[in-house]
Amino acid sequence: MRNFKAKLFGVPLFVLTLVACNSKFDKVLPPSQPNGAKIVNKTPKVLYIIADGARGTSVRDADIPNIKGKLLPNSIYTWSSLADTGSNDATNWADLITGVTRAKHKVLSEDFAGYDKTNYPTIFTRIKSIVPNMRIASFSTSAAFNANLTGGTDVAQNLSNDATLTSTMADFLKTDTASIVVGEFSGIEAAGKAAGSGFDISYAPYKAAIGTFDTEVGTLLASIASRPNYANENWLVIVTSNRGGAFTLKASDDDKTIFSDPTLNTFTIISNPSYNQTFIAKPFVGNVYTGNSVRFLGDPQKGVGQVSDSLSHFYNLGDTGNFTISVKVKKHKNPVNVSRGDYYYEWPGFIGKKGHSPTDNTPETGWGDGNGRSPGWDFCLFYNGWRFMPGGINRYQAGDEIAGPDFKDENWHDLTATVVRRPTDNHVIISVYTDGVLGLANRGYSETSPGAVSYDIYNTNQSLSADFNLDNNSVMRVGFTPGEMDGGNSGNTFGKIDVEIKELKIFRAAMTQVDVKQYACDQTLDASNPYYPYILGYWPFDEGSGTVVHDKGPIGGDMKLSQAQANGYTWNHFSDLICSPAASNLRVQVPQGADLPAQILAFFNIARRSAWSLDGKVWTSN
Repeated sequence: MRNFKAKLFGVPLFVLTLVACNSKFDKVLPPSQPNGAKIVNKTPKVLYIIADGARGTSVRDADIPNIKGKLLPNSIYTWSSLADTGSNDATNWADLITGVTRAKHKVLSEDFAGYDKTNYPTIFTRIKSIVPNMRIASFSTSAAFNANLTGGTDVAQNLSNDATLTSTMADFLKTDTASIVVGEFSGIEAAGKAAGSGFDISYAPYKAAIGTFDTEVGTLLASIASRPNYANENWLVIVTSNRGGAFTLKASDDDKTIFSDPTLNTFTIISNPSYNQTFIAKPFVGNVYTGNSVRFLGDPQKGVGQVSDSLSHFYNLGDTGNFTISVKVKKHKNPVNVSRGDYYYEWPGFIGKKGHSPTDNTPETGWGDGNGRSPGWDFCLFYNGWRFMPGGINRYQAGDEIAGPDFKDENWHDLTATVVRRPTDNHVIISVYTDGVLGLANRGYSETSPGAVSYDIYNTNQSLSADFNLDNNSVMRVGFTPGEMDGGNSGNTFGKIDVEIKELKIFRAAMTQVDVKQYACDQTLDASNPYYPYILGYWPFDEGSGTVVHDKGPIGGDMKLSQAQANGYTWNHFSDLICSPAASNLRVQVPQGADLPAQILAFFNIARRSAWSLDGKVWTSN
C-alpha cells in the first residue's frame, strides 16, 4: 500500500531534466547555452516555425524525415505539448508571440477583439526595447496574424499559401542578416478542415499535408546551411503547432485528462547543435482503477440509495468525538447545460445525512429548509469542485460550506472531510481534501448566539467555535437529494447530479493531513489501514448488480437502491484513472505556447523584466 502511494504522489518519472525560469529568477542571465556548452564567436540566430492545426501525435506518426532526421537528434522535443485553447488560432498565436496566456493578453476570438497590446505586446517589441538594432522578420499566410502579431518586426509579409511562404522565406534566409525569422504555416489545418478529411493521419489529405510541411521545413534548413557565414552562426530552430484539431480518439487512447483533448494536442521541437536529445514524455496522469460502481441521476429520475430508518441513527455523528468521511466519486458532464463548463454544478447533494427542519419539523435532506437550519451534513457538488456542508443544533444552526479543491474531468477522485473537536477551547476543526490535497474554508454565516464562525487563511482548516451536534432523524443516503438546488424541473439544470459513487467510508476518528494524503487514493480498505479499527460504515459498491449496496462495517446498514424513473441508478463496470492531477498541474510538465518566447529570450541572453509579467519557462536539455 505504501509503495502504491509513492508512485501516486511522488515526482513523476520523466525522460528529461527540466529547469523552469520562474519570475523570481527573471534577472538572472544564463551564462552559456542551456546544456552548459559555450558557443564561442558564433552569432545567435532563431528560426521560429508555427504549423497551424498540426496535432502532435499525428506529426509523431507521420513520415517526416527532415524533422526527425535533421532536428530531433539535437533537440528538446515532445509530441504532447499543449495549446492554450482548442477553439481558435488567434489565442494560441498570441501565446506563441507574446509569451503570456489568454488571461493576460485577452485574445479570445479570431478577430483579436480585446487584445491588450499595450501591456502585452509581442516578444519582438520586448526585444527591441533592449536591443533596438536587432533585425526581425515575420512571414505568414494569415492576414490576421500579420496585422496583429508582427509589432517590432522589420519585415512583415503576408503570403497567399504555404508554398509561396516557403520559397519567400528560403530566399530570405540565404542572405539576410535578420536574427529572428518567423514563419506561420496554415496548410495542415486547411487539410484537416477539408471535406472528407480530419485531424489525423488516417485521413489522406491531412497525412499528405504533414508530409508537405516536413519537406518545407527541409527547404528552410537547407537555406540556412547554405548561408555564406553559416559556420560562424549559432541557430536555434523551433518548430511547433499552435493547436491540434477535432478527432475522435479510440477508447483505449482516451485517458480522460487534458492530454486526451485532440484540439489541445500540439508538438514542440527546440533544436540546436549543442543540445543533447531530450524527449519530454506525457507525464503521469493517474493510476488505473477497475471495479463496479453505481451511477446516480437527479431529478426527475431520482436514483438514490438509503439505509433503513431503523439503522440510520447509528451513523449520527453527535456532539463529541472526531470523524472522517471519505468517498470515491466520478462526475459525468453536466447532463444538459454546459455553458459554464462540462463539469460545472451548483450545490446538488450526492451523499449525506440531514435532519428535520427546525421551522416545521418536516423530514428533509439536502441544503435545508431555505435558511440552512437543519442538523446533519452533505457532500455537494459546487461549480467545478465540491463542498462539505455541516449544520448543527444549539449554537450552530446556520450551517457552513467548506470548499474542496476542483476536479474537472471524468476520472475518479477521492473526496474526504475530517472533523476534529477540541474540548480545550470548544473549537471544531474541519478539513476537506480532494485526492489528498487540502481545500479551502471560504464561506460562513453570522451567529446570533455565542460561538461565531472563525476563519483561517487559504489552504488551511475551518475552525468553528460552536456546539457542533450533527445528530438527526434522517436516513443515511447517497445519490439524489431532495431539495437539491438549481436542479430538475426548476429549469436550471446545473443542479441535476450525474455521478458515480464507490468506496464510501465513515470513521470514528479524524485522519491527519499526512494520512489523508497517504491513503486517499487507495482503491480498497483492509486491515493494513491504521484507521480500520475505527470504521463505522463501509460501502464498497462492489456488488455489480441488484438493488442493495452492502455495508461491510460493524452496523451492517445496507443501502436499498430505488428510483422514480427508469435509469435513475445503474450499475457500471469501469476501468478508469484515479486521482489524476489537476489540468493546471499537468500543463506545467510539458511545453506550452507561452514558453517559447521565454526560450528565445534566454537564447539571446536577454533578461526578462519582471514588469513584462511573462508566463513562460525555459526548457533545457539533458
